[in-house]
Amino acid sequence: VHIAIALVFYGLLRIPSADTSAGALSGYLAVEDGDQTALNIARVLTHYAHALPQTDDAISYLLLLTLGTSEATAARQHDLCQREIVRTLYECADYAKYVGDIQSDGTRRRGLLERYMPLLGITSNEQFAQAIICRLADRSRDEGRLADTVLLYNLAERYNTVLSVLGKQLGELLHVYGSGSVDSGSDLNGLDDVEGVSRAVLEYYREHEHIARVLDKRATATCTTLLSIVDFLSLHRRGAFEEALEAIERTQLLPLEGDISLVSQHAEQVRGLDDAITRNFSLILLAAMDTLSRLHAGLKESPFMDAVKQVNLQTLQHKSRALMVFAGMIQF
Repeated sequence: VHIAIALVFYGLLRIPSADTSAGALSGYLAVEDGDQTALNIARVLTHYAHALPQTDDAISYLLLLTLGTSEATAARQHDLCQREIVRTLYECADYAKYVGDIQSDGTRRRGLLERYMPLLGITSNEQFAQAIICRLADRSRDEGRLADTVLLYNLAERYNTVLSVLGKQLGELLHVYGSGSVDSGSDLNGLDDVEGVSRAVLEYYREHEHIARVLDKRATATCTTLLSIVDFLSLHRRGAFEEALEAIERTQLLPLEGDISLVSQHAEQVRGLDDAITRNFSLILLAAMDTLSRLHAGLKESPFMDAVKQVNLQTLQHKSRALMVFAGMIQF
């Protein structure tokens, strides 16, 4: 391997040209036009690097993938180098060391890999974020590593992407719970991690002005609303029906003002909501109807009958009627 590296450096070893097809690069030797054989140095280096136990050593060899770069092959070699380094970093998951970290004051600490940006064919911090950090974040997102996903998108300053990921995760977990795919006795434990991360992220973003001013209002509102829905469902599950009613009223998702004339307005607003919310509307409606029913039954069974009780019963009846009309007007 080391002899091959030295020979490539001095231009004494034939390596694949820009015209070599991807299929010809699958092995260690590539046969080009004219029956000339070239050493696929990239295959040699990646195989050797991934066999090394130390990440530092592996990255050092992967950076050599840009050896022998010509104007014609530069783009292909740089892309391969970036992808293989992303693969190595994902496996070791020591992101703070190699791509940086967010410090307590909100500033970003640079990682070890950034000093090698010229070798990676990268000329700016934004390009580094897109080529390395976002690739790591995308893979973490696709494989369900939520904490890593949030960290990496934050490092890349993709704050709205973080909110989008969290909103989608909250919506999916609520949908699974509502569909009965999990045991209701689990007390929404599947939501705990996502809920905790979402609350921490929203609080952190609001505390830092440079982040808050670039946030997408719709993404922020979606996350905030989904967390309020989680609160509502938690209170409903515990039997705290008065608090649950207050929680769902604060979201302004349902026509709980008791005014039939406002039902169509609420139904129209549903069409503009994020899919993470609308796909859970059946769960929200059923829980809201059950909340009103439990409150009405509890109030009706009270041994005392006075004017206040009568007004409260009528209010709950108006809310229930508006909710039933609303349920008939929307599609979910």
